[in-house]
Amino acid sequence: MAKMYFCVSVDDVNLDGYSSPEHLKKLLDFWDEQGLKGTLFVVPRSNNRELGQVKEYVELLKRAAENGHEMAQHGLDHTRFQTGIPPKMVLDLPHEGPAREYLAKNRTEIEKSLSVENLRKDLAFGKRILESALGKPVHGFRAPCLSTCPNLFKALELEGYAYDSSHVFQEAAWELINNPGKKVKPFEISRARFDKFQISGNTRTLPIAAEYTWYLKRKDYEAFLNLAKYDFDSCLAAGIPFVPVCHVSPIHEGDADLGFELYRNLFVYARNQADKHGISFVSKTLFEACCEVPNLFSSNKEQ
Repeated sequence: MAKMYFCVSVDDVNLDGYSSPEHLKKLLDFWDEQGLKGTLFVVPRSNNRELGQVKEYVELLKRAAENGHEMAQHGLDHTRFQTGIPPKMVLDLPHEGPAREYLAKNRTEIEKSLSVENLRKDLAFGKRILESALGKPVHGFRAPCLSTCPNLFKALELEGYAYDSSHVFQEAAWELINNPGKKVKPFEISRARFDKFQISGNTRTLPIAAEYTWYLKRKDYEAFLNLAKYDFDSCLAAGIPFVPVCHVSPIHEGDADLGFELYRNLFVYARNQADKHGISFVSKTLFEACCEVPNLFSSNKEQ
């Protein structure tokens, strides 16, 4: 039987202001309650404090690993331009005003700093912090604020990362975040776009579908749930993994528990849709998906 990979993921673990041990515990409990395996993108250093210095996070993440979840790397310390330049949809977020101004004044200097050598140093440093704190190998990467550049992917390949998850399929979700109530046309999600995201070499690309629960408000709930269903159906039809992302604290800090309600309804919908099409619904980490469906990446230039 064909399989549909549903790969939940969460960003900003250990990032001050967007993550707390209490919120992370509740999210992990929710995943475990739902019988899901997920990928946690962890910031190695926040406000000059390395992950290993925060006992609560280390204990939670080690327990998460025991329960089958995966820890992956989310930059070094989540600065805006450390791994590239964020896409416009991210820079348009209300809290990104200072980043927009900094980019306008310093683009040339930012681009000069993004050498393969500099990126490799930061990648290696961040990975050492995570692996030292958690005692587990790190296989995957997602850029903070989705800040990428061509040299980032070269550096990931040279540093031996199995996969990257910094590209996004459904940019319309950020249009909704930036313009609540706006009617948006969903972007196409297809195997052709999945293949286009792949790069040469051994590092695979597993694109994000979208973020549906960013400080979610009741008035926007149906629009985001319907978009999530559309994205899942598109991935199902294309035979590619569905990779939603949430953020540790923002999923908690919209209207009461709405983010979790959206995911509960989405899980039911996704399982029913897979069953309807005679496809097995499987919940996997991104690294597991990367390893278990190698034919998915057959278009990779080095294959």
